[in-house]
Amino acid sequence: MNKVVSLCCTLLLMCSSLLRADEAGWALFDRVQLSVKQYNFESSFVVFKGSQVETFRWQHGRKGDNEIEHLVPLDAGGIDILRRDGTVYYFLTDRPALVTTSDSIKELPAILFRDSEQIRKLYTAVLGSSSVMSGHTAQLLRLSANDAGRHSYWLWVEVESGFPLRIDIMSEQQAPLERWLVTHMQISPELPENLQRLLDSELPEPADRQTGAVLPENQLQLGWLPEGYQLVSDPHIVPQLQQSLLSYWLLTDGLHQVSVFVQPSQQMPTQAYRDGATTIYMLSAPQHDITVIGPVSINVAERLAAAVR
Repeated sequence: MNKVVSLCCTLLLMCSSLLRADEAGWALFDRVQLSVKQYNFESSFVVFKGSQVETFRWQHGRKGDNEIEHLVPLDAGGIDILRRDGTVYYFLTDRPALVTTSDSIKELPAILFRDSEQIRKLYTAVLGSSSVMSGHTAQLLRLSANDAGRHSYWLWVEVESGFPLRIDIMSEQQAPLERWLVTHMQISPELPENLQRLLDSELPEPADRQTGAVLPENQLQLGWLPEGYQLVSDPHIVPQLQQSLLSYWLLTDGLHQVSVFVQPSQQMPTQAYRDGATTIYMLSAPQHDITVIGPVSINVAERLAAAVR
């Protein structure tokens, strides 16, 4: 009897320790999300995706109730992106700016901006070791996926400010698929002058959203969804794709999005490859081709394609 009581007490202590560790991890994650929305800062970062390397300058500031964010590519041919509160501007060299509505810039890591409560449903937060990174003391935070087939995240967080210094997107084999690495970061008490000028500038309002394409009625259905994913009820379909699509589904888990396209058969062989953390899987069926694009494992993409009936 005493052994049973002792075992139960040990299990309770272990569960309590794991719960406290998870809470500490999520507390640090909340600091990370707050830091990229709260501070006036200037930073530079590099994105490693496969053999591709891209560099950016990222500035952010707040003044009163206004928030402004500027993302500038440091490589030739990139597009300047500006966000003022809920409006995002893409400044193109050969045509007027493209204006959309969003509370974040989609070219930045989504893990920094999506709803924390939803992310907690998908991941377990575990604190790792500390290290020195670019002259800053960094705490490792591992967000381990609760379901196989969903990528995990490793974040290195500046201890004093909570600012993210590095984010690795990890495969199910715990190998890095993409890396986002800050090379310079400076937090200041005042809004930088160039951001103040951009905040005061007159810029166009977002245009009314164009009506999406309507696909013809057919009997195709998607018979399976990965754990945690839901179908987006009314996904926007670009009119230019209307002629080549038979069916289209957009899935989301609140952090990631996965697209499933069905097109007339081109008699192409089945193919699967990765572009960084994004899987592209193409299944050739007798009557149609199915393409799955999104940040899931190849096994999940294969199962999604096979679920189209």
